[in-house]
Amino acid sequence: MNNQNQQHCRSRGSGKKGYGPTSFWLQDPEAVFDHLTLREGMIFVDAGCGAGEYSLYAARLLGKRGHVIALDTVETSIEQLNTLARKEGKTNITGHVCDITAALPLKTNSVDVLMLSTVLHIKSVRDQAESMFSEFKRVLRPDGVLAVLECKKEEANFGPPLHSRLSADDVETLAAPCGFKRYSELNLKHTYLACFQPC
Repeated sequence: MNNQNQQHCRSRGSGKKGYGPTSFWLQDPEAVFDHLTLREGMIFVDAGCGAGEYSLYAARLLGKRGHVIALDTVETSIEQLNTLARKEGKTNITGHVCDITAALPLKTNSVDVLMLSTVLHIKSVRDQAESMFSEFKRVLRPDGVLAVLECKKEEANFGPPLHSRLSADDVETLAAPCGFKRYSELNLKHTYLACFQPC
């Protein structure tokens, strides 16, 4: 994501608290998380968490028995998220500085939902799709969910340029060879949420 697009994603209309790029303001988070049907006690991974707004929202839904694991390469983003979580008394969030295209610091078959929010359009991430999705499959439970949120493949004055955007079919083309099958898609105003399960 170039600097201009990062700036668009950082703050516009989001009321965000964290530090780093975010697409949280692009859609109603309630619609996204209702579609994911998170329940108390689940393990939720926010891969490429940026400002961590999805992580903070998920933490409220998972309760004290659940846990959010936020992963990002930007150390400042993770530090800020961990600080915010402590200030808000959210003991069920753990942030890790981590390259999500490499081996993840997670146990095999330990994750209920792994969310990748407006990250896959970044070329350096997309180029590592095979190893990344293979690792996602390793950490997800057999009945787990891989949720990919991306901007719709249409012109817009925010977010990634059109040539970088992916349709849900494009995402499936990347994920399917690694053992994922798409089972649902939620269409929102500017974005979509494509959900996959290991197969």
